[in-house]
Amino acid sequence: MTEIIVQFEVDDRPMTVDEITDEYLAEMLEHTSAQIQRQVERQVGDLTCEEHGGRPRVTVTGMYSTEADQMELNYHVDTCCQMLLMRTVQALNH
Repeated sequence: MTEIIVQFEVDDRPMTVDEITDEYLAEMLEHTSAQIQRQVERQVGDLTCEEHGGRPRVTVTGMYSTEADQMELNYHVDTCCQMLLMRTVQALNH
């Protein structure tokens, strides 16, 4: 199975959901994390490198601004080779 890591930054500070004192924001980020996990699992599935047998690792960083009440998502993909990277990015974009 693909390793999926979801992390958050709130107002440019890395934070876990447990560190957030605002209940609404914590609940929103927890819900967002679960949705991201499901989406990436659905898109990437069980992709494996045909040559090396490796699987991609996808790190998603949600950067939330309390001032703008807006979130930006950044995806980072680690793979064993360029071919698996291209296949993973293609799957994430569909």
